[in-house]
Amino acid sequence: MTGRLIKLMVSVVVGAYDFLMRLTGGRRPGSCVVINYHSIANDLKSRFGRQLDLLLGLATPIPAGKDFVLEDGRHYAAVTVDDVFCSFVLNGLPELCRRNIPVMLFPPTGYLGRKSSWNDYGGENKVGEEVVSAGELKRIAQLANVDFGSHGVAHADLALLSEIEVAWELRDSKKSLEAIVGREITAISFPYGSYGARELRLASEAGYKFYFDSIPQQLVSTLGPGLIGRVDVQPTDWDIEFRLKAGGAYRWVRRASAWKRRISFWFNGSTPKQDLRHG
Repeated sequence: MTGRLIKLMVSVVVGAYDFLMRLTGGRRPGSCVVINYHSIANDLKSRFGRQLDLLLGLATPIPAGKDFVLEDGRHYAAVTVDDVFCSFVLNGLPELCRRNIPVMLFPPTGYLGRKSSWNDYGGENKVGEEVVSAGELKRIAQLANVDFGSHGVAHADLALLSEIEVAWELRDSKKSLEAIVGREITAISFPYGSYGARELRLASEAGYKFYFDSIPQQLVSTLGPGLIGRVDVQPTDWDIEFRLKAGGAYRWVRRASAWKRRISFWFNGSTPKQDLRHG
């Protein structure tokens, strides 16, 4: 809770700065934030719907995995979902469809129709939730506002695997998902937000173009191929917390994380892997 409050307070300052900059007028480039969900429990469906209504008031929704020129003076948001638990398909997806908000789903292909077993690293998402089945993915693929990306096969921490294992995770998940949904897969969400130069290279060689991690970022002027940061959101977020996340005020976390890694390098003498986040 303490860490959450500290992030909120810093983000309030960033959000206040953004507000003052808007008051000064002048030409501002378009901006975009990618937000990421996981599960939506039955009793949180209405809160999720409220967040989507807030989002529509804050930003223009756009697809996460497509080239997009961001119009000057406008703020955009893209919605993604890691793991694709049945709870999200039941309680979250209908709310997105009702509002015609584009969404990109990242299912781990080795867990389709099975319960999760990976560590959530202290987050709010429960271990043991059931992942959507292949048959349900085929049905979802018929929805106009839904796109798909890979989340690996076994939801593995790719930075801990051998190069051969990483290459297999990336290629097999892509091939399997393409066979299920009947469309090309060009986006990858790294499980736990864990990756390095090797994983980025292997993802490119496997045919991916969009690489999503788990550290907040605000894109400026364009959304396009490359490494893209995301801010993790939960239906239990406070309204002010969600507004600041969707508005881009949590972007400072990315720079803070970079400094943290540099300091770790100076003290430990080795490059640490990417910080572990919600998967």
